[in-house]
Amino acid sequence: MGTVIRRIDVTVSMAALGPEGLPALKIQQPPDLSPSDRELLGEQEGRGLADRPASALPYRHQNHYGRELSPRSIPGIELSNEHLRAVFLPSFGGRLWSLQEVPTGRELLFQPDGIQFGNLALRDAWFSGGIEFNLGMTGHWGLTSAPVGAGIVEVDGQQVLRMWAWERLTRMVWRMDAWLPEDSRLLYTSPRITNHHESATPLYWWSNAAVPLHESSRVFAPARTAVFNNYEGDLERVAYPDAPDRSRPATAPRAVDYFFDTATADRVRHPAPWVAGVTDDGPGLLLVSSSELRGKKMFVWGNTRGGGKWQRWLNGAGRYYELQSGWARTQKEHISLPGGTTATWVEAYGGALIDASVSYEAAIRSMEESLPWVDMAEARSIFDRVADAAPEVLHQPDGWGRVEVEAGFLPHDAATPFDRAALDEEHHAWLAVAAGGTPSALLDRSPQTGVEWKASVLASAPGARRSLHLGYLAWANGEPEVAQQHWREVLNDDAANAMALHALTLCTQDGWDAFDFAERAHEAAPEDDDLLVEYLQRAATVPTLVISVVEGLAPARRALPRVRLAEARALVALGRLMEAERIIATLELPNLREISTELADVWADYAAATGTRDWLPEHLDFAMG
Repeated sequence: MGTVIRRIDVTVSMAALGPEGLPALKIQQPPDLSPSDRELLGEQEGRGLADRPASALPYRHQNHYGRELSPRSIPGIELSNEHLRAVFLPSFGGRLWSLQEVPTGRELLFQPDGIQFGNLALRDAWFSGGIEFNLGMTGHWGLTSAPVGAGIVEVDGQQVLRMWAWERLTRMVWRMDAWLPEDSRLLYTSPRITNHHESATPLYWWSNAAVPLHESSRVFAPARTAVFNNYEGDLERVAYPDAPDRSRPATAPRAVDYFFDTATADRVRHPAPWVAGVTDDGPGLLLVSSSELRGKKMFVWGNTRGGGKWQRWLNGAGRYYELQSGWARTQKEHISLPGGTTATWVEAYGGALIDASVSYEAAIRSMEESLPWVDMAEARSIFDRVADAAPEVLHQPDGWGRVEVEAGFLPHDAATPFDRAALDEEHHAWLAVAAGGTPSALLDRSPQTGVEWKASVLASAPGARRSLHLGYLAWANGEPEVAQQHWREVLNDDAANAMALHALTLCTQDGWDAFDFAERAHEAAPEDDDLLVEYLQRAATVPTLVISVVEGLAPARRALPRVRLAEARALVALGRLMEAERIIATLELPNLREISTELADVWADYAAATGTRDWLPEHLDFAMG
């Protein structure tokens, strides 16, 4: 049986994603590298650090999903030979959804009971399972729940899957080729990220694999130390896997990252860094890469009640841990990619044939002796030879890459074709701006970023919407004072522009000013659920006002999860505790943020008001500590 690439339909239970929300002006981020982090990590030759992007613009939030799953058929691309069957999901960021051993039917990757979105990505909506590919900045990337292009390229009778997209945060083309050689037990992939701009761009890449978690699971890497991140402060270096045995993810007491020191003590990088997870009952998962992709990591949710709750919230019955590969050593780092240069590497996935019961040292020796050195070199040769080939398109990306090409901001490249992607009204409206037009009302919630779009907006006629978009551009460029000045100009010109008021709400330090802006934004667009929620959150210190607004809402809007939360908080503050208890008893926030304490906070207020000593109810407990 030779290798086959074909388009298939994948049936999966999933939640409805819903429409896009407000621009992603502010996102919750872990702290930047501290001085002690920099001292701990040291410098990397040829890998200068870059500042993290200032925001997730021009993306908009994807936060209008629920918790109800229903069967749905979505497109997939299958690669198969007699040993492996790989399925990618081009509608969801090109995620490698399944990697299955054909003879046994054993699934090497974790798959949840369904695609249930949760608020863990830069844009909010993220789901567990498979292998996700992240480009942009710390976090799950902006295209994790968005379509990418997919097609087939050929060289010397070998078929290679190509996927591509315009990644709007970095303003670079994301592309990845995948090759499953005949008779191979490993799937090979090769991203190729080119900075076609004149100036340097931050490069952040992590391949994020979900692995089924068993009591016997062990994780091996060619390292005896790891950089440890417990989400409480600075990084620290720890022995690995020393007591307590950190190689056993099922026994981790709490959520933690281990970034493995795969380089030698004198910083000579491993020629093929790898990480593997195995169990007692069969082959686990191996991630091995060429030396460019030097970062290797394990993440575990841990054994707190909140960690278990997050697993059930995202997965259903199953549990997983993560093995990851990155361009940098840790996920706090962003590496400068100079203008006009390309970053590319080879990574392979497949079964890890290591006996889980052997010593750590014996496992390392066994794996090192079986690394696919020759096959990795052959894969690089294949990927280099198809680099410029035009694909036979099987799945179209979204329209943003085509907008860039037709606006003249991105050179046409037959290897990553955007020319037949569908364009909607928003895309056409931006093309009109690139052609000399003025931004229309349709684009109020549609930022653009980058020097090319700034030039187009500056060339448009003066007015409120020109100022609004200059504000977005300044904010994305790390110029908050300039952004606020532009947004205040909108108010002078058009006091009812809800998006300028919304932006000022988020970037204003003064609490009363923020409340005022949020109230005015809601009044300017009273039908907008996101602005309603923001207003109610800002009005929390005036509970009578919250109740007045909530009681005037139609039943469907009053039932919105975050409106119910605001109502419960206000009822507690007003001493209307029986009414508050009825809401709290069934309160659920589908897009609760991973590190948010808002459910625990409303319970704490309720408990203090009633004098109850009951523990935090399980349905409200998402704490990771």
